[in-house]
Amino acid sequence: MCKEILLLFLMVNPMVFSQNHLSAEDFFDIMDSTEQVVILDVRIYESFSEARIPGALYAGEKELLLSIVCDYPKEMPLLVYCTYGDRSKTVLKILKKEGFSNVYHLKKGFKDWKEKGFPVDDSEID
Repeated sequence: MCKEILLLFLMVNPMVFSQNHLSAEDFFDIMDSTEQVVILDVRIYESFSEARIPGALYAGEKELLLSIVCDYPKEMPLLVYCTYGDRSKTVLKILKKEGFSNVYHLKKGFKDWKEKGFPVDDSEID
């Protein structure tokens, strides 16, 4: 009986497994509507220095990523992105293992973000 109820729940609500994988529109909505949110860019530094989502922090190496998030509350919303979405999906798993509960990644990455016309910061980095 319990297996049938669980199966029915998963069939009715497929978002259960994909809720942390956001479209550019949903990623932007969280950025725009959440008062305290951390945006993490996990691409290589050269890509980050050329252009990034406004307000993003560079976290392209695992040690750097973990040092950035170590002082944040575990319930702090973390938005993660890379170029195409693969690397950020891996980082999402790492952050969940570290105990963070509100972690989201940009499903199709920065490339899709730019193509859809969302804000980009291409200012020079000091």
